Amino acid sequence: MRARFIFALLMTGLLAACGNLPQPFRDGPKVTTDNPLLDVPTAVGIAVVPVRGALQPFDTQISNAVAQRLQSFEIPAEAVPSNAGLGFTLEAEARPAEATAANVGIVLNWTLRSRRGTSMRSYRQVVTVPATSWRDGDAALAAQIGNEAAIAMSDLIIGLSIPVDGPVAPPPLADARPALPLPNFPSVSVQPVEGAPGDGREALRVAVLQSLMDNGVRRDEINPQVVLTCQLTATPYDQTSQKVEIVWRAMDRSGKELGTVKLDNTIPLGGLDGPWGPTAYAVAGAALNDLLTLLAANAPPPEPRKP
Repeated sequence: MRARFIFALLMTGLLAACGNLPQPFRDGPKVTTDNPLLDVPTAVGIAVVPVRGALQPFDTQISNAVAQRLQSFEIPAEAVPSNAGLGFTLEAEARPAEATAANVGIVLNWTLRSRRGTSMRSYRQVVTVPATSWRDGDAALAAQIGNEAAIAMSDLIIGLSIPVDGPVAPPPLADARPALPLPNFPSVSVQPVEGAPGDGREALRVAVLQSLMDNGVRRDEINPQVVLTCQLTATPYDQTSQKVEIVWRAMDRSGKELGTVKLDNTIPLGGLDGPWGPTAYAVAGAALNDLLTLLAANAPPPEPRKP
């Protein structure tokens, strides 16, 4: 998994909707404010549907090209006739702007919609294509159009900044101010996720563990100061969706519960079946801030300085 995927996504813009950080967990178990589960495009995939208004087979050639380009960015995307269960939908409407005997000017209005139908991002693409390609299809030209559209949309989806031409810009200069001290976290052991379908039992455990370690939490499987357990519960909501609840519980060495972190939402049926892949990191990223807050609130006292 590329570091830029783990998570420049996690996606500063979209995960900001997860809510404010809770107050530190003190004086017994508490529950954080519920966060949306799997409400990011990388969570349960993106359905790329044929371009409305474009002639066949050009409509599906473009959607296939967009899906393939998104996959190259490690974004789970699939070109499908219609969205029958994936999390987000990427759609486009083609409007001929002007036409001559040889060429057709096309305006493509792309929209990325969430599971609820909310427009998350739009992109306006203007292209000129040969009249024969518009009428009969052109896989090579569709690949060029799809590549441009996928790059334009990917900055929202995974926070990538992909250079198309020219040199890569140098990184900004480091801030001269002294860095703030890192929080003092307890050592942790993350247990497998009980009740998770597919390979989520282990995939989500690894994603959470890696996310915590990337933020300064030390892993200890021998004598951890905190043990994180996790339970996933899925119940039918209607004919096409299910309600999923994921609850992490932190316990100290004596078995006392220190606090919980909870994610829940209604997602398409089967959205978590099979390999989790990027979904595990999307879920881990959605819970990360709350988990870090919980651990920091139960940090061990600093060790006394040696003379």
